Amino acid sequence: MKDIFGHLRSIFGFLKRQTRGFAGEIDYLSFKTLFTRFRQVLDDHNRAIEVIADMGDKLGGDYLFDINYIKKAYSELSGAVYSSMQNFDVLTKNKYIKLHDVFERIDNQIKRIIYDVPASTGLVIFYDNITWDMPRDVGGKNSNLAEVKNYLKLNVPEGFAITTRAFDEFIKHNGLNEKIESLGNPPISPLGKGETLFNSPLGKGGLRGVMPNELHDLIINGEIPSELSAAIDDAIERLKEKFKGGLACAVRSSATEEDSEHSFAGQFETVLNVPLKGRAVKDAYKRVIASLFSDRAIAYQRQMGYEPGRSKMAVGCMAMVDSASSGVIYSTNPNGDGNTMIINSTWGLGKSIVEGQIDADFYVVKKDINPEIIENRHGRKESMIINLRDGGVNKIKTPDSMMGRPCLTSEQVLELASRAIQIEKHFRKPQDIEWAIDKDGRIFILQARPLPPFNSPLGKGGDGGCEREAREFSNATILMKDRGLVVQKGVGAGRVFILRHMDELDRIPKGSVLVAKHDSSNFVRVMPYVSAIITDTGTPTSHMASLCREFRIPTIVNAGNATQALKHGQEITVNADDGGAAVFEGTVKTLLMHADSNFRRMEDVYEFRRKRYILRYIAPLNLIDPLEDNFTPEGCKTIHDILRFIHEKSVSELIGISRAVSKEHAHVKLDLKIPAGITVIDIGGGLNIKPGQRSAAFEDIASIPLKAIIKGMLYPGVWHSDMVSLKAKDFLTSMMRMSDITSDGLSYIENNVAVASKEYMNLSLRFGYHFNVIDCYCSENARNNHIHFRFAGGATDIVKRSRRVELITNILKGYGFNIKTKGDLIIARLANIRQDEMENILDQLGRLIAYTRQLDAVLHDDGAVERYSRNFLKENYGL
Repeated sequence: MKDIFGHLRSIFGFLKRQTRGFAGEIDYLSFKTLFTRFRQVLDDHNRAIEVIADMGDKLGGDYLFDINYIKKAYSELSGAVYSSMQNFDVLTKNKYIKLHDVFERIDNQIKRIIYDVPASTGLVIFYDNITWDMPRDVGGKNSNLAEVKNYLKLNVPEGFAITTRAFDEFIKHNGLNEKIESLGNPPISPLGKGETLFNSPLGKGGLRGVMPNELHDLIINGEIPSELSAAIDDAIERLKEKFKGGLACAVRSSATEEDSEHSFAGQFETVLNVPLKGRAVKDAYKRVIASLFSDRAIAYQRQMGYEPGRSKMAVGCMAMVDSASSGVIYSTNPNGDGNTMIINSTWGLGKSIVEGQIDADFYVVKKDINPEIIENRHGRKESMIINLRDGGVNKIKTPDSMMGRPCLTSEQVLELASRAIQIEKHFRKPQDIEWAIDKDGRIFILQARPLPPFNSPLGKGGDGGCEREAREFSNATILMKDRGLVVQKGVGAGRVFILRHMDELDRIPKGSVLVAKHDSSNFVRVMPYVSAIITDTGTPTSHMASLCREFRIPTIVNAGNATQALKHGQEITVNADDGGAAVFEGTVKTLLMHADSNFRRMEDVYEFRRKRYILRYIAPLNLIDPLEDNFTPEGCKTIHDILRFIHEKSVSELIGISRAVSKEHAHVKLDLKIPAGITVIDIGGGLNIKPGQRSAAFEDIASIPLKAIIKGMLYPGVWHSDMVSLKAKDFLTSMMRMSDITSDGLSYIENNVAVASKEYMNLSLRFGYHFNVIDCYCSENARNNHIHFRFAGGATDIVKRSRRVELITNILKGYGFNIKTKGDLIIARLANIRQDEMENILDQLGRLIAYTRQLDAVLHDDGAVERYSRNFLKENYGL
């Protein structure tokens, strides 16, 4: 036994403190310099987020502005990002230099839109090579299909896009630019009595310049430039190699505005079953781009607020699926039930469904992890459309053996539903999906585009209904008024879901009003489904706030006590506008109707949409969880992603640097009422002591976060000096595993160390066999504030240590921490919290550290976890 203890003591003698990213120690002055860089990163980050928030407000549909605002705002934004990256490079020693390439690519895309620079891509791009940032090059339909293929890894027919650059080259080669520009001239006269956009001079041309039909014919008879012709021939040969068996393709429209905010459904040409031969594909290509200028398409563009001649047409050429069955999915039921979807199907090609020519099969499917068919009707399907051997399609009578019989099995319906859920989740909004199943049973996605907003049934009726609604509004009970800050204006109604722990997010019913103590970018998981968001704390410039603007979700932050004022399950209406925020009891239909009628005031103006398109590359946040594999420079798709990455990695880098700072400089021992053994390295404003003084009392601590956490550790009753009985088995277990703990960078066998400034603290603690690292920034600016907490170790077996991990995790969840666990290691993060709230949480964290030092030794059964958790929350700290 004596030899065993000698061996264990030798292990301790070789334990060294490990640091990440910095070998050995760094001197005090070097650390202060790096800390200054960290502060500059924060300042640049805040400046950039404020610009993004302002752009989100201005582009929200309530302001008039010109392109000069966009230029000025983006110049300020890009300057802040570039400055942040420069300081970030110094802080991280150029560890993430690839981030510059990512920024350059995004920056180029934005400047292309601002300054209307022509595309610089090739004439033809295969779907495999289309990236997320190319919708202006390949059009909406091609871009969406490439996302489905390349990111969701779902089956999409092999194919290529003929780009908008090719369109520009064709128009220029045939001398059609001036004729297209003339389409934008003002109409000769307004609509006369009985006229529509289709029979008036406006719809048929009626302009000073070319008539749409004339332009259509000029394109059909136009010549394809030699370079484009060669590129199409080369793509056809490459597609044949991939095609393996088939010799035809579908040539489909993909205009720059198509399948985005407006669908353009049925407005442009689609040519099916085109032989994979140069002449046939090129003729089909001309038919598709000419359809951009048909009478019907021009009328639609004017109705939707587009200026004719401004859109460009890319074209998709994809392998033709020899469909056994095909159809359409609405991933959210347009009849009002957001928890279900609709699937239509027929034999052969789906053309008969989209053109409304067939009595198709109809399914209603409940959206869930395991979808469920809740309704089905089988149509007669008396005709079907098939591919012809030599090209083209034909409508034939459905064979008697197939007529009236379902063309899908239940398994196929559920598989289609699962894919629709996946696509809707990826694009963050309901989708109109076209699909096909080939004769081998393989499912192919042929289209994915946003479903248009469903018309609200509210507000229908005569004047009597308006009077009733006015009385309803005036009689509505106000639950909250003029509390908090409006992040995104709008009206939402639903049942309150009070979020207590982050792991409850997946339980939030669709249409709920999410009410939480803190804001969190993790809310993005449910943003497509909630009707409004209210938080007790938060700022209008947080990451979550930017996401709420992106999703147009009525949002109120910093409301104070919404989690207490509102009841779980209570039905409410949230009204967020310029006049402030108000929450009403029940559903106030008047407010909902008014909000619905005003929703698209400026969005129906083409120039506004074009400017707002810039936000696609600025505001969305794709990097949510820093512990996920995609949290890399390559995972950054927007300016917001770059800022998020820099902020998170800067904090992580500072933690590593703090661990490596030499204790030979400016170290001061804390003289406390408990034997914590903490040494402070003051990097500026951390302690209020005289020069040369080598000890400090609690009252001398000036660091806001350090003082808060020490205050918690000193709270009466949380620190237990008496030894807790420990079984020999538990003791030996902990001794033998010490090397495993230290290898994770958590070995602090020397004195406990705090690196501190006025607003920053990195505290490394070892009490017995327990290890804690707390990194915190606590200031008046909530955007800068964070807590990173790590815990590991214990003097007992793995069962008891796991129970303590569960106990600590349960308590931290109550304060809104985002938590990951692995064995007996806990990694917890919290950010964007007000200073007063931060100080309270750090106080509780200090109590928790002291309280749990010896707690694993008494967790003899699973019930003990609940008992001691409850005791801690009731401030009963006895063991």
